[in-house]
Amino acid sequence: MKNMLSKESRAIFGLSFGHFNIDLYAALLVPLYPLITSNLGITLASISSIIAFGHLVSSMMQPIFGFFSDKLRHRVFMVWGLVVTSIFIPLAIKANSVYLFLICLLLGMLGNAFFHPQVSALVKDFNKNNPDLSRAMGIFLGLGTIGYALGPYLSTFLVDNYGENSLLYTSILGLLSALFMYFFVPKKPSSDCYNKENFFFIMKEILKNKVCMFLMFISVIKSALSISFGTYIPFLLKNQGFSLEITGLIVTLFFISGGLATIFSSKIEKKIGTRGVIIVSFVSVLPLILLFLHFINSNKFLACFLFILTGFFILLSVGVILVNAQKAMPKYTGVISGVMQGFSWGLGALFLSPLGFLGQNFGIDKILILMSSIAFLVGLYTIKNKELI
Repeated sequence: MKNMLSKESRAIFGLSFGHFNIDLYAALLVPLYPLITSNLGITLASISSIIAFGHLVSSMMQPIFGFFSDKLRHRVFMVWGLVVTSIFIPLAIKANSVYLFLICLLLGMLGNAFFHPQVSALVKDFNKNNPDLSRAMGIFLGLGTIGYALGPYLSTFLVDNYGENSLLYTSILGLLSALFMYFFVPKKPSSDCYNKENFFFIMKEILKNKVCMFLMFISVIKSALSISFGTYIPFLLKNQGFSLEITGLIVTLFFISGGLATIFSSKIEKKIGTRGVIIVSFVSVLPLILLFLHFINSNKFLACFLFILTGFFILLSVGVILVNAQKAMPKYTGVISGVMQGFSWGLGALFLSPLGFLGQNFGIDKILILMSSIAFLVGLYTIKNKELI
């Protein structure tokens, strides 16, 4: 099979396969946090703080890891990121103290931060002369989102049917995936390892670039939308009488819908342009959420369909944003990938604290309306400022 594929096709196939697997691990523990909380004898506030700390450290480190990966031909960040994540994320469930849990979780998340900037840059490096770069990036990002959606189902199925120890066997999948990527994904061309500037100089260049700053801004809002909707919709559905299993299915379909949107975003971009994709992605969220809230009491099936469809539009522009950021900073694809995927995700997660206060005092529906309204205003801003993209 290897000889039948071009170097570029092999790279996209291998990188997308690895991305699917590592993002599966990223969500593996999410439905098991109540079980882990009980096992460790800690409070919800304590485990929430641990998880938030892990996400923050992981996200903030991605631009730095991207900086170092830009200088290398070797795929050390890609391979070892997947290895470390696949070992320590499943191992976290067996931690018998808060400190061991924190260490396992933090190492697993840092492995994830190791992985993402280099592989995102490699997608660009192996397709720099390909007019269908957006298509390749869409496949890569979309399969990661689908992996993220399937992670919770895999972990709950294994633990429910075979016990906690069964989760440890999932490490085999990650180790085999890392080995596969090592042999299947070519090394980066040596001509692309020309980054000689220091990290702070590169960050200064990024911050001076108007296009990059705009793309980072909308990437933060996009991340905040994904995180807040995925976090708070289960509470709303629970209040509506949905079972845990059905709620999990709806959230999974929400992210799978977003993954499919990312895969097909390049085709849509060819028809309506880059700005068109961003505008549609942001403007459409508010009317869909208002319709979802209108029908949630009278027609739950239709309401759930509308929410799943919202996932499609929220993640529609993810690949387009990343590709255009890489084009704006072609010498620093690893750093800019870390900024757009990791740093922006960390900033988006900071919305959770004030949103939690809002939901507790005024209702979950107000969170959805507020975040959708912010997205709508971003869409209008994009329409008005044509020079930004």
